[in-house]
This record gives sequence, structure tokens and C-alpha cells, in this order.
Amino acid sequence: MSSTKRKTFVAREDLLVRMGSIAKKKGFSLYDTVNEIFELVIQAEDMGIDLRKLFAEKGTLNKARQAGFMLGLESLWYDMAEFSYRRAKDAALKNWFDAGVWLAKRYIKDDVRDPFEAFRGDMQTFIWNAPEFAIDQKEKTVSVRIISPRFSEPYSSMLAAFLQGSLETFGWRIATKDVGKGAIRLEAMR
Repeated sequence: MSSTKRKTFVAREDLLVRMGSIAKKKGFSLYDTVNEIFELVIQAEDMGIDLRKLFAEKGTLNKARQAGFMLGLESLWYDMAEFSYRRAKDAALKNWFDAGVWLAKRYIKDDVRDPFEAFRGDMQTFIWNAPEFAIDQKEKTVSVRIISPRFSEPYSSMLAAFLQGSLETFGWRIATKDVGKGAIRLEAMR
């Protein structure tokens, strides 16, 4: 006979029904599943892990993958950008511009209420290697501001071309473009 004490707790019925179906699908009892969840929550707390933040970050990675992004070594990415820019500047800029057009079209074709807002939010999430990244929209203007000391001039130029392609696809016209090593500033109008 087990010496483990049991305690009853109350939970919403909809949650218990859902947990019961998950447990059944995995071949476990509801008791075992709930105890495993408690153990995982306690383990996460002991490790200093915020589960909501963990789920949000995992969601971000899944969303990035579905949007056509991939993870890679930052230094390799910059080196390849530098290499392609130095060997074929016009072709590299066109490729990045076209990639921006392609990505914006994906947002436009997706079933989202505001494709530009979805794009803006995702860019601010996905481009995490820039300490300062902002896309601000007013009624008839959009401004993009990116600062990163790690961005070379070629990488900054190609990222600016990517963003320009996206903005133009969303119907914005670039009015001001200021790009240099580690800094991008774009102003667009309708």
C-alpha cells in the first residue's frame, strides 16, 4: 500500500474534460497527467522558468518557421551577406528586395485582419539581433528605425532593401532612406 497522501482540488470543468481527453489519448489516467503537470510546473519554478514566457517564445519560433524564416549562426549570416554584397551588389539588393515583396504578399494573402500590423509585430519579434528596432505607423506615414552595432554596411543595406520591398508591397512609398553601418532609417508615405 502506498503512503502517498492525496488531496482534492477544484478546477473548471472544461479544463478537466480537456485534460481527461489528453490523458486518454496518451494512455494515462487523469490523476497521472495532473500530477505530471504539477511536477513540471514545480520543476520550471525551481529553474526560474516563466512558463508563459516559454510558451510565447516557442510560439514565436513556430510562427517564424511558418513564415519562411530559419535560425542560423549570426556571424555566418553576416559573412554570407557581406560576401554576396561584395561580389554582386545589385543582385544581392534585388534578392533582398524581392524577399521583402514575397513576405509581405504572404501576410496580405493570410487571413489576418490587418496584414501590415501582423507583419510589423512579427518583424519586431523576429529581428531580435537589433537592440533598437521600431516600425511606427501613423495615419499616412510609416517610419522604420533600426540600430545595431553588429550590422555591417552591406547587411544594413540589404535589410533596408528587404524592408523597402515589404513596405512598397503594402502600398507605402519610400520618401526618405538613410542607411549606413549599423543604422537604418526609412520614412514611407501613402
